[in-house]
Amino acid sequence: MKKFQPLTPNPQFLKSETQHSALSTQDSPKERYWRSLEELAETKEFKELLHRDFPRLAEWHNPVSRRQFLQLMGASLALAGLNACTSRPTETIVPYVRAPEQIVPGKPLFFATAMPLRGFATGLLVESHMGRPTKVEGNPQHPASLGATDVFAQASVLTLYDPERSQTVTHLGDIQPWSAFVTALRDALTAQRSVQGAGLRILTETVTSPTLAFQLGALLTEFPSAKWHQYEPVGRDHVRAGARLAFGEVVHTIYNFEKAAVILALDADFLSCVPGSVRYSHDFAARRRVVAEHYEMNRLYAVESSPSVTGAAADHRLPLRASEIEAFARTVAAALGLSEARSPDPEVPQTHKR
Repeated sequence: MKKFQPLTPNPQFLKSETQHSALSTQDSPKERYWRSLEELAETKEFKELLHRDFPRLAEWHNPVSRRQFLQLMGASLALAGLNACTSRPTETIVPYVRAPEQIVPGKPLFFATAMPLRGFATGLLVESHMGRPTKVEGNPQHPASLGATDVFAQASVLTLYDPERSQTVTHLGDIQPWSAFVTALRDALTAQRSVQGAGLRILTETVTSPTLAFQLGALLTEFPSAKWHQYEPVGRDHVRAGARLAFGEVVHTIYNFEKAAVILALDADFLSCVPGSVRYSHDFAARRRVVAEHYEMNRLYAVESSPSVTGAAADHRLPLRASEIEAFARTVAAALGLSEARSPDPEVPQTHKR
């Protein structure tokens, strides 16, 4: 039988290979990547950190042993299970003596209503189960919604079930009956009659309801020196001031986007943040649909200083500073040949003139 001997490495070959590797490493060093300055510096603390998978949880300093820990956990689970063995209190279900009209358990009812927001109402349909509102949708027969809603209307039903919602009348932190409030209000109004309501102030949001406006007007007639203040966190004072400059009186501009082929929005988010945005979104989307008899889409150009829903839906969006919007508007008006357009002091950058 032929015997095989193991191969022994050649010393000359190993020496030449080692020299070659050293030269190649010196000539072209390998690229080294690092993830932090500590890893690059190779500090002692960082090396210790690498040897511990969970630096903060690797060591157990609590003197409680593992056996004691398991005993405590088992006892807590056993005590928690005892709660399930307790009997619940007896509750009696009493049926209606006189059931409300049209209420059938399991069958919802729908009520037509309107939700005001900054003085403008949106027609809604509220779904109710057993007298509890559960869902809000648009009223298809209301011209301001046409069956659609916005985020404010959808979230309004949550305010009815807000745990922080006040459920009682309070005075200085103490719960009071409603009769106590009526008595205190009547006494305060009686004291103001001698001075014609000079110390009476009424603070409300924007009121456009004819009924509520008539009631407040009757109160101001009874107390001529009283003041009625209307306030909104995001008011429309600048809109009214602009309408007064343009038309000589305070008017509300209504846009008809169904007939608009080209729309230029100058820092105006008409699809989400203006009164009538639900109807505007409906009319704008109607012109974007391509059908057999109508195949031309409208075009939307948005010039704005901050991102908005209208800018996201625009075909072309141009970001500009708020201080440059007026100059851009005057430039567009001059290009369209409007006689009122004139060159303002600030000019539109040349990069935006197209």
